[in-house]
Amino acid sequence: MNDVVEAGSCCECGSCVLVCPHNVIKYVDGKPKQVAKESADFDYCGISEGVGCDVCASVCPRLWPREDHLKDAVFEDDRPYEDIFGVYRHIFVARTKRSDIMERAQDGGVVTALLAWSKANDEIDGAVVSAVGEEDDPCFPTPKVVTTDEEIRASASSWYTYCENNMALAEVKERELTRVGFVGVPCQITPLRKMGAVDPSFLVTNKKKAKPTARQRDYLKDFNDRVSFSIGLFCTEVFRPDLMTDRIAKEMNIPFTEESKFNVKGKVLIYKKDGDIATIPLEEAMRDYQRPECLHCGDFSAEMADISCGGVGTDAATIVVIRTKKGEDVWRKYEASGEVDC
Repeated sequence: MNDVVEAGSCCECGSCVLVCPHNVIKYVDGKPKQVAKESADFDYCGISEGVGCDVCASVCPRLWPREDHLKDAVFEDDRPYEDIFGVYRHIFVARTKRSDIMERAQDGGVVTALLAWSKANDEIDGAVVSAVGEEDDPCFPTPKVVTTDEEIRASASSWYTYCENNMALAEVKERELTRVGFVGVPCQITPLRKMGAVDPSFLVTNKKKAKPTARQRDYLKDFNDRVSFSIGLFCTEVFRPDLMTDRIAKEMNIPFTEESKFNVKGKVLIYKKDGDIATIPLEEAMRDYQRPECLHCGDFSAEMADISCGGVGTDAATIVVIRTKKGEDVWRKYEASGEVDC
């Protein structure tokens, strides 16, 4: 709480809240907050100071080990290629052949189409995505667990406001899903890798009985164990909501209801339902509306994901980076289906 939240580097992924075994912290106004004892200091945890825990700190993407340190645990000696944007097996450009997905796709529709194909072919039983639902404010997605083709298609495109996807893994567990595809930006992929890589033996102490130790281990490991594969999204920054509410809606007089899509291609592009495209200089958007928390991130291309995707420099196409054997296996099957151009 001192080194991350108070220091201002908390990315708001909610992973610490997700894995807390003892309901000490909750997600309040976009940040983790100590709620177990209102009269205690904001960083107080009786369990940690008593018998020991620190599950929350173990998964935080802002604490050691960071992405560079996780490479040995994630990739071990299986690193066909490695460059400044991480370990990879293959890099190519792709586009879905599904016209119903391309109609609303951010770039090449690959992420949405891969999830839809994976669900239809029993590779996964659901997926964690961000999407604007009927209960959400327009242009402000929330975490969703999707299990149908319609729900997956509704999650296409991005809005560049932060969405705490990791928190949706609690619903994955409640619904007893065991093989989900997880989509997230780099700071949401890293916590998953930390859950998988950390050695839970640190939880065993001479102060602690077997039952709390087992509970802590379950919360530390179970959520990641339910992820079949991860898709990481390229991300340079996320914008504060003011970009949408003040700059676009008020100053540019473009109501949310008139916006169909939002993209960044050297400048901020606001696609309107009437076919017009309004723009904002990217330098202005980054200067005035970038989340300060994003300045603490050093991972542009989701280096810890099984598959990384983005649309930098492409026109209606997706750059696909296959990073792990697991990612390659699922992609080979998908590509063989004939539903994607590579």
